[in-house]
Amino acid sequence: MVADQSETGEPPGTVAAADRADPTQGARPGRDRASRIARLLGTCVGAVLGTLYATIVITTFKGTFVAWDTKAIALAFGLAVGCGVGYLLGPALSVRPYAWAEEELANIPLPELIGALAGVVVALVIAALVALIASGLPGGLGWLVAVGVAFILVPLGISVGRRRRRDLSRLGLPLGGSPAPLARVVVDTSAVIDGRLLDLARAGFCLYELMVPQFVLAELQSVADSADPIRRARGRRGLAMLEELRSLPGLELEFPQDDYPSMPEVDARLVRLAREQRAAILTVDFNLDRVAQIEGLTVLNLNQLAMALRPALVPGEKLEVEVVKEGREADQGVGYLPDGTMLVVEGGRAHLGARVTTTVRSVIQTASGRMVFVQAPDLEDGDQNSPPAPGRKSKPAATRRS
Repeated sequence: MVADQSETGEPPGTVAAADRADPTQGARPGRDRASRIARLLGTCVGAVLGTLYATIVITTFKGTFVAWDTKAIALAFGLAVGCGVGYLLGPALSVRPYAWAEEELANIPLPELIGALAGVVVALVIAALVALIASGLPGGLGWLVAVGVAFILVPLGISVGRRRRRDLSRLGLPLGGSPAPLARVVVDTSAVIDGRLLDLARAGFCLYELMVPQFVLAELQSVADSADPIRRARGRRGLAMLEELRSLPGLELEFPQDDYPSMPEVDARLVRLAREQRAAILTVDFNLDRVAQIEGLTVLNLNQLAMALRPALVPGEKLEVEVVKEGREADQGVGYLPDGTMLVVEGGRAHLGARVTTTVRSVIQTASGRMVFVQAPDLEDGDQNSPPAPGRKSKPAATRRS
């Protein structure tokens, strides 16, 4: 909204001076001044180091540098190279690293900071060993090699130390009072397709380090590529759920590469991976639940959690459902909720392919899943969802979201 002239003292349509000001203008002169000082100091330090290196070279190769003019040329060359390199690298080695370090240290968590320091220590130890091994090289090349190795390994050590902080804590290294590591949970394909895991994570109840193996992703992709439209929709919904899980802040989600080609069954691979990682298994598969418990593993079954929280559907509740196929009994139809729960529609065979408003009759919750029995609208009451008259095409069913 444009401010009025009577309130701001400026013509309408103009921007206030405070809004026009660049918030970085106050910091820019100070940084430019620091860069100029760094270039000057870099030039001086480069001149000294270039002269010293030229002196070392002249002393080492006495037979080559005999005449004074040759020595003068070598000193002048070392001085010029040192000044040029110092002028170029002065800000890059002082002002910019300082600004970057100040910003990083202000935002980095303490466990990551300690992990980064551990990486720096390891990098410097390796550089010192390289300097000790290469100390016999002529012309001070050993020290130059050591410094180059340090410049390469220190950033790498910082990055690796920050990312592997949890592994450092498992080795017994103190991480500055960081919280205890999260319990590790291997996620089954059925739990990914189910979809309720995403709701738990959004609500903040997923206090685990989730592990989705690559063979589970492969199985999920095969389900998403299935010729059956229902299986294909559920597989794509599982892939979309994983994408949303990765974007949730504070959620630990890993995709380990461990695989066991000698085991063709995915359930056997899950059990072995969970045993090796000392992790629990998250699933809704009744058979996998029983096998994992026989193997002595901890199992987190979403169906048991739903049973403990009681079903959300109650008898008499209205529910809109798309009848996708015929049921086992006469006049029965079958539909599915977005989370994959099967709905048995009494009188739904006449509404096959249509979307109808049903009434919940009963809900059966077992350890192997949930089954909901619903009643289709009476065919004689003239409901708008009744089947069309002969010769008329039915209204296309709404597309289900995968």
